[in-house]
Amino acid sequence: MLRSAKNVTIETKTVHRMDFSIVLLLLSVALSPAFTPVRCQVTVACNSRTSQKRIVIRSPAASELAKLDACQYRVAPWSGQVCQLLVQFDRLELPQPQVNESSRLLECLDFVQLQRFRLCGRSSGQHLYLPVRGGQEVELLFHLATAVGKQSSAWQLTLTQLECPRDTTALVPRQPTVPTVRPILPFLGNLLPRTIFGGASGIGSGSGPAAQLIQSLRSPSISDLELLAPLGCDQYFRTPTGGIVSFNFAGGIYMPNVRYSICVKGSADSEISYKIDHFELSKANTQEPGPAYDSDCRSTVKTAGRVSDYLSVPNSYLVSRTELQATHYCGSGLAGQEIIARPPFVLLFASDAQSSAAETGFQFTYTVRRAQDTMSPAAGL
Repeated sequence: MLRSAKNVTIETKTVHRMDFSIVLLLLSVALSPAFTPVRCQVTVACNSRTSQKRIVIRSPAASELAKLDACQYRVAPWSGQVCQLLVQFDRLELPQPQVNESSRLLECLDFVQLQRFRLCGRSSGQHLYLPVRGGQEVELLFHLATAVGKQSSAWQLTLTQLECPRDTTALVPRQPTVPTVRPILPFLGNLLPRTIFGGASGIGSGSGPAAQLIQSLRSPSISDLELLAPLGCDQYFRTPTGGIVSFNFAGGIYMPNVRYSICVKGSADSEISYKIDHFELSKANTQEPGPAYDSDCRSTVKTAGRVSDYLSVPNSYLVSRTELQATHYCGSGLAGQEIIARPPFVLLFASDAQSSAAETGFQFTYTVRRAQDTMSPAAGL
């Protein structure tokens, strides 16, 4: 009887050692850089579907592109916590928008459609944040309608699926206690000893150290939290200095019928300086040269054919004219000027479907700095 009990004890210890060895092996594989999706990426072909964390899509070879009328990519959520898709235009070269002969309005014949955005022309180096809700798929459609589009189009886009935390407290920056990577553990949950890694609800449940480890591995990484754009931002610039240009600035004309927000990371005690290199937007009073503001850019009464091209810069003023406290900017003549604004650092660009030679767009640099103690009258805004 004693011998039997001793054998049971030895066998139990052996099983525990085996379980623990399996756990260590699985953890080492899961935490291996080879299984870190942020460090690796997958390249997908035209008319395909993928659910990878980081994706690169490239235009087909010229011989294949000439045979296509469209090229579609479908991105399925990497996890249930994906809330944004960051699209970086490493290269985007499509034919320029054309004026429709019947309507006399500007439109894109060859374009890429990303949710509500329809882009054509040249916009390499730009980026967009697309919201992802309820596990929905995101579709990217390249529409090639003309012979020029089939011959001269080229693109390379990097897509990164960003995950939001399940609760807002996770948005507070914290130092991770373990490497926060997306492991293969969720797929091996049934193979792990439940007594070690979970409670009655399975792997990751409970409040023990091992369960907390699994829960942390399932959480969005710190790199995701840093990349996430604030709600409502279509573009988000996270560095204290940088440059901002309108879409298709290289092509010499901005996109028709677009409306998007440009956000810059800042703090409540800072201000931002925009130094204008180029600025040419259409305005209502075309007879008068130079820059225009507010009602010159967008009438408060909506009428047919209303001119509505502007860059909105809230809480701002011109350094050269501190008494001018405009919100909407348009026209030409702002090149060489400096605009100072207080938080929130959100710009809104809008354009109509009409076109003119003055619609070449904008280019400027920005600097986020500590707010000056002595401000212009605009400081009271």
